[in-house]
This record gives sequence, C-alpha cells and structure tokens, in this order.
Amino acid sequence: MKTKSQVLIGSAALLMAGMVQAGPPVEVTFKNLGSQPVELKLVTANENSTYQIANPKPAGKVEGGAAFVFSVQRVVSPDVNGAQVRYAVGSKTCAFGTTFQMRVLPGGIKQPQWTKTATPSGGAVCAATITRMNTDYSWNVEFTMK
Repeated sequence: MKTKSQVLIGSAALLMAGMVQAGPPVEVTFKNLGSQPVELKLVTANENSTYQIANPKPAGKVEGGAAFVFSVQRVVSPDVNGAQVRYAVGSKTCAFGTTFQMRVLPGGIKQPQWTKTATPSGGAVCAATITRMNTDYSWNVEFTMK
C-alpha cells in the first residue's frame, strides 16, 4: 500500500512539474487561400514535434478556401514555445514557423520576443502574421498559403 501511494504521489509531482515548466501556448490558424487542396508535409524534426503535441493535430489535407485552428504548448521551459508546419500542392510549398522566447538582457531584464516566418518555394505565396500577443505571453498567429 505504501509503495502505491509513493508512486501516485511521485507521478502527480512529475505531472505538476511538467505543467509548471510549460511555455505559453500558441494558437495557429492555417488558411488555404488557393483553389486546390494542400497537403501536410512533415520534413523537419520541429515539424514532426509540432504535429505530435498539437491539439488537435494539423490537418493532413486542407481544401481550397478552407481554414483550421490548432494549439501548441511545449513543456521544455516556461520561457520558450514554438510551432512549425509545412504544406504543399504540386511544386508549391510553404514552410511556416512561429516562436516565443523570453530573452534576458544585460542587467537581468527579461524581454519577451515573438517571431513568425513564412518560407515559400516553387512559386507559392505564403504569409505569417502574429495577430495577437497576450499579457500571459500566449499568442495567436495566422499562416496563409496560395
């Protein structure tokens, strides 16, 4: 009985420590502005890890004119988070990314920094826009592809 209690208490402590260490969540909106469906392509380790922890998982196929939303929250550190995703149709590809990092400036001053990227290839038109930054450092980003 004592061993079961120790295991339960230890498991709860680890779970709580993981929640405390979670970075601020990002809500991602992906919009396919084209007329053809696009498909998810997982190429990099960051894209794969984003897919694994996203809620819900990024759609494998997004019809033309459609959009979907997913959230990502990494448990590495309370000072970092990010999401990366890549979609393609034919030779057109868009690789998207967004990150949050709490930077420590000289004198120990902390400064939040959010980034976004949209890298096109094959004639694709891609854009990434941070649409909201909240006081708890969570943020919203919109990725568009045409």
